[in-house]
Amino acid sequence: MEALKEYDYPGPIYPVNPKYEGEEIQGVKVYGSISSLPDDIPIDLGIIAVPAKFTPQIVEELGDKGALFAHIFSSGYSELGEEGKLLEQQLLEKAKKTHIRILGPNCMGIYNPKSRIGFSHRLPMVNGPVAFISQSGGNAHRVAFAGIMKGYYFSKIVSLGNQIDIDLVDFLNYFRSDPDTEVISMYIENLKRSGNEFVQQLKETTKEKPVIIWKGGKLEAGNSAVKSHTGGLAGNIKLWESMASQTGVILVNNFKELIEMIQTYIYCKIPNNLDTALITGGGGPAVELTDECEAFGLKVPKITEKAQNMIKEFIPEVNSILSNPFEFGANGGPENIAKVMRILDKETHISSIMITYNPEWYPSEDLNLEEIVKNFAKSISPDSKKNIISLHNSSRARKESIDIINEFYSKTLENGIIVYDSAQAAAKCIHRLWSYGNYLKNRI
Repeated sequence: MEALKEYDYPGPIYPVNPKYEGEEIQGVKVYGSISSLPDDIPIDLGIIAVPAKFTPQIVEELGDKGALFAHIFSSGYSELGEEGKLLEQQLLEKAKKTHIRILGPNCMGIYNPKSRIGFSHRLPMVNGPVAFISQSGGNAHRVAFAGIMKGYYFSKIVSLGNQIDIDLVDFLNYFRSDPDTEVISMYIENLKRSGNEFVQQLKETTKEKPVIIWKGGKLEAGNSAVKSHTGGLAGNIKLWESMASQTGVILVNNFKELIEMIQTYIYCKIPNNLDTALITGGGGPAVELTDECEAFGLKVPKITEKAQNMIKEFIPEVNSILSNPFEFGANGGPENIAKVMRILDKETHISSIMITYNPEWYPSEDLNLEEIVKNFAKSISPDSKKNIISLHNSSRARKESIDIINEFYSKTLENGIIVYDSAQAAAKCIHRLWSYGNYLKNRI
C-alpha cells in the first residue's frame, strides 16, 4: 500500500481485510471481503498476503469476482514439502475453475515504472530498456538499484517464486515482443516445464534480443539451497552451458557479472574481433592487464609500425612501452592518452580500447574532468565501431581522492564510456558480447 501510494499509482486500490472493515489505510477505504468490492471497475490484479492455507479460498473469490491475475506473496508451499505441494495443486484447481492466472506463490511480484507499480520503496519510476525475470525476490529487488549505479533502468522486473502457473517461459515469450524491452535478463534456479520448449523459445528470442541468464544453484550445496528456496531441482550446469552455446544465450556466474553484462550490451557495440589495445601508466599494471585480458579470451596484438612512429613523435621510448600494451610512465597525462587514442582509431584491427586513468594523481587545480572525459570520448570517430573502456584502477582512500574518482567515472558513463571494476570483468563481458555477435552471424 505504501509503495503504490509512493509511486502515485493512478488506478483504484482496494484493501481487503475483515479485521479493519470500514477503516482507512493510507487514506483508502478497507473492505471486509472480496465479494463486497465495487463492480464498476474490473480488477486486474489481486495481491495476496495471507497465510498459505487460506490462499486457495482467496484465489477462488478473486476469480469469482472476475479478477484477471493473482500475485501470491505468501510462502509456505512446495519449498516446505508435500503439504505445500498439495496447497499448490489446490491453487491451480481454483485458478482453472475461475479462469484466473497466478504469479507465484512465494514471490515479490512485479515492478513496472511505466504503470507506476513497484514491490518496494524508492524504486526509480524511470522506464528503461531492460527486463529482468527472477526466481528470487531479493535479486529482483537489488538489481533495480544496481542498474542505477551502472547507468541503466528497467522496463519491467518480475519476481516469479515457485511459478506454479505463469512461468519464466511465458515471460520470455512476452518480453520478446514487448516494445519497451531491448535486453532480457534472468535469474533462474529451475525450470517447471519442458526444457526443449524453453530452448526453442530462447532460439527464437536471441535472434531478436539478447538474453542474459544467471543460473543459480550450479553446485551441490547451491542445488540444495534451490530446493529449499523455490521447491525445485537446479539441474546440471553442463547442460545449461550446452544450452547457452546452442541458443546464443549469454550465461553469467553471479550478480555482479549480470549487472555488468547488461551494462555492456547497452553501452558497447558488438566488436568485430577480440583485438584490444591497453593503455596504462606503469609497466607492472600493463603486464597485469595483458594477463587478465588474455586469460579471459581477449587478444592484445601489436599495432602497426606506422602507428608506433606517430606515437614516438610526442612520447619518448625511454621508460615507455609503445607497441601494445601501452605504458607511458610520467608521460601518461590525459592529453597524451587522447592523442594515442586518436591514432588507435585508425588501427583497423583493434576493436576495443581499454584505458586506466588515475585522476587523483594530479593536483585538483589541474583537473577539468568534464573536458578530460569529453576529449577521451571525441578521440574515437562517431562512425567507428570501436569501444572505449575505462577501468576503475584507483586505490587511494582519502576522501578528496574518492570524490574525484567518483566524479570522473560518473562523467565517463555520461559520455558513453563504459566503466569496469577490473580488467577481468571487462574481458569477460567483451568476450561474451563478441560471442553473441558471432552467434548471430553464424546461426542457421
